[in-house]
Amino acid sequence: MQLNQRMIMGLAAIAVIMSVMITGTNGQNKPIECCTTVSTKEITLPITGFKLQKREPPCVSAVIFFTAKGDYCSHWKESWVKQKVQELKKIQLQEWHMKMNSTDSTPLSSASPYNSTSV
Repeated sequence: MQLNQRMIMGLAAIAVIMSVMITGTNGQNKPIECCTTVSTKEITLPITGFKLQKREPPCVSAVIFFTAKGDYCSHWKESWVKQKVQELKKIQLQEWHMKMNSTDSTPLSSASPYNSTSV
C-alpha cells in the first residue's frame, strides 16, 4: 500500500513539473510567438533586424522589430515602419553584396597536370 502511495506521489510531482515546463514563465522572458496586437509608437532603440508577420488569427499583420531589449510588434501601415523596413532591407542587400564579392577564389595553377604540354 505504501509503495502505491509513493508511486502516486512521484507521478503527481512529475505532472506538476511537466505542467510548469509547458506553461513556461510569467511571459516576461518568453519569446514572441506571434503578435496579437501592434503599436504605432516609433521605436527609439537600435533595431537589429525585423520579420514580417502575416495575419493568421489570433496573429495580426505586423512588422516584428528585433532589438537588444526584446521584440516589438509594430503596425505595418505606419510611415516610420515602412521607412525602417526599407532601410534594413537596403543594409541587408549591401551586406549580401559585400559577402558575395569577398569570397576567396583561388586561381588554378598553370602547373596543373591537366594543362601540361610536355611529352
